[in-house]
Amino acid sequence: MPIIRIKNGPHKGNEHEVKAETLVIGRDENPDGIQILDQGISRRHAEIFRIGEMYFIRDLGSRNGTFVNEEKISEELLRVGDEIKIGSTVLLFEDRRAKTKSKTSERVVADPKAFDAIAATTTISIDLNAAEAADLVLEPGQETQESRDLQVLYKVAKTIASERDLKGLARKVVRLAGAAVKADHGYIFIKHPEKGELTLGGSYEKTKDQSEAEPGSSDETTDPAPDAAGEGPMISRTIVKRVLRFGRAIMSSDASLDDRFRDRGSVVMKQIRSVICAPLVAMDQLCGVLYLSTSKIAEVFTTEDLELVTAIGVQAGMAIQGITLALAQEKNYLELVGSLVAAIEMRDPLSRGHSERVSTYASGIAQALGLSRSRNRRVQLAALLHNIGSIFLDPGELAKSDDIGIDKKRIDLAGKLLEKMHGMSFLLPAVKHHKERWDGKGYPDALAGEDIPLEARIIGVANDFDKLIESAAEKGEQLDTKDAVARLVSSGVSSYDPKVLEALMLAHREGWLYEPPERVKVG
Repeated sequence: MPIIRIKNGPHKGNEHEVKAETLVIGRDENPDGIQILDQGISRRHAEIFRIGEMYFIRDLGSRNGTFVNEEKISEELLRVGDEIKIGSTVLLFEDRRAKTKSKTSERVVADPKAFDAIAATTTISIDLNAAEAADLVLEPGQETQESRDLQVLYKVAKTIASERDLKGLARKVVRLAGAAVKADHGYIFIKHPEKGELTLGGSYEKTKDQSEAEPGSSDETTDPAPDAAGEGPMISRTIVKRVLRFGRAIMSSDASLDDRFRDRGSVVMKQIRSVICAPLVAMDQLCGVLYLSTSKIAEVFTTEDLELVTAIGVQAGMAIQGITLALAQEKNYLELVGSLVAAIEMRDPLSRGHSERVSTYASGIAQALGLSRSRNRRVQLAALLHNIGSIFLDPGELAKSDDIGIDKKRIDLAGKLLEKMHGMSFLLPAVKHHKERWDGKGYPDALAGEDIPLEARIIGVANDFDKLIESAAEKGEQLDTKDAVARLVSSGVSSYDPKVLEALMLAHREGWLYEPPERVKVG
């Protein structure tokens, strides 16, 4: 039970249990407050109020101000051991249970403005997809709270161990958490590592029979898209802002009756009742928030639910940070390779920028084919390096790069270089065979059909697409990209995989060919 203990003055040693939702401190006598006869204290100086399991102190416009740990505040989250100074009186915020528990962790500093960017600048698109639902549904026959929690945490750990995509991870985690605590709605927001903004990573909605959840996902967009009711995500921005500000989980048994939330439109209009909002934290860094809500009074969340969701938030936060760091490392690696390729192409003005463009086109085609993010990255990297053998050609040979003999030499030299580069041999098939043809009339090994690695088929189309456009420009012909796509498709029926040609057309229509969603800019 939280208590306020007076540390000095005539009331020294007095203890007051914080039982009510609001506890007023001041000179006035108040049966539900703390009266302190100190000339430096206003009649109604400050109040302590509760939100879920958290306690806050707010200054009530006092003459001399309210201080927490020597800092003047208007409103502040209270932690066990905090010193509150009003007038010349010092009070301690304590918890009788704290002696048997470990100290609370250090607060996570988060920018409270980060969440505001969602409403102002972002698009959230929710794509419901029931795939993999069977693996995410909790097993029947769970008899105890402990067994439920252990099973859920095990499934979260299993998901984290197998998932390398941020959206996929977010989608599965919010569904597991939502199903475990029987939430009506759930959302997981991920903080952008550079911009500090939050974007919707995944959503959950209980089905009509209240037995299954459908996953929600978002592309890398950030403006709220309508939900099934034609509105944005069913969240209380006030609650999310507080979690961002203090880095602590919040649970409200009935948000509509909570002094801090009941007047908020997002709570009243959307009939939000019980809410749990937990930070996704790893190594003192806030990676996002996990938000769950229910609109049924009979199904309010419990303290056990709060503890479970908080634990899931820690697990998910560590996983998100790991994936984010891996993506950053991958981006840096691609930028390094892009810089190396750009330096190589400086030797040949005619090929300047060629590999970068081919990489962009290839990534767009891979996106249209539905390749995974990791495989798309492999296509990008191989496309960047497909011309790396040119570094060993002399100027005379570079001038004859269209000669098949010279081109074969370039491909052979690229293969030998990749074999010697640690960890790059997996790119060799894509680089070595990008000149093979669907009808078997290509080189160096005259492979045909699906014997040609898919990555090589993609790069072959992207490479020839770029050469077609550049060749037209050299001749003074104005060939727009739409006509270039049509020309390559019509003339390359026997040379290219029909599925890759279809993907080229789709990527052009969707704009992925020029700025694909999976594309990471280099250089």
